Amino acid sequence: MSEFWSNARAGNPLRGEVVIDCHTHMGPWFNFSIPKDPWAEGMIAAMDACGIQKVVCAPHVAIGPDAPWGNDLIAEAVRRFPDRFAGYCTVNPNYPERETLDELERHITRGTLRGVKIHPTVHLYPADGLNYRAMWAFANEHGLPVLVHTWESDRLCGPLMFSGIGKEHPKAQILLGHSGASAVGMDQSIQAAREAENVHLDLTASYMPCGMLEVIVASVGADRVLFGTDVPFLDGRPKVGQIASARISDEDKRKIFGLNAKRLFRL
Repeated sequence: MSEFWSNARAGNPLRGEVVIDCHTHMGPWFNFSIPKDPWAEGMIAAMDACGIQKVVCAPHVAIGPDAPWGNDLIAEAVRRFPDRFAGYCTVNPNYPERETLDELERHITRGTLRGVKIHPTVHLYPADGLNYRAMWAFANEHGLPVLVHTWESDRLCGPLMFSGIGKEHPKAQILLGHSGASAVGMDQSIQAAREAENVHLDLTASYMPCGMLEVIVASVGADRVLFGTDVPFLDGRPKVGQIASARISDEDKRKIFGLNAKRLFRL
């Protein structure tokens, strides 16, 4: 039996492994119940319940009404808890391009954040639109991970559009958040990753068909698959169990649970 699966079945947190969650948020969200403390200390308690060493985080307020404020929140969390938090600089395409570049330079070039977060469906703007041009160029220049919310066939962020974006910006490392979310969306994410070598699949989702993780690993390789939970939106323990119980090697599980994120985010 897999070492990961035997521990998960016993209800034990992951210990002695590199475990990095590439997809988390912080703070409340206007239409989603988050019953436990959604701030840094509460997130650390949730992380400890799973054995998650570090998370990469984009606060909800950055995705929602105020990107600079949210970016400052995660920068402060990184300062307070450098061993537990890394951060995304969230980009809102509805802001002027100069403000976008100022944020990226302030938090990445001169700051401590490690990647970029975009959410086309919240911002009602397509991921391949002109207002993201400066962000993609910056990410390509600096070889940054870019976490993007994706959903099956979505006109703003459907997985298939990222094969073209990936080819145009080959040094940017594109993380397909939720891997398209549905079975069809995951198939589309696999296709995008096959077409562009810098496209990666993020497993954050409350739903994944039985056997889909095995299909993803067989299709694109474990080196381009990352563990994510959506904490504090969702409890991270089911996602740990889902990966721990998968019929893939423990070597591949180690890559997914943290080694890939450690490499991409240079942690």
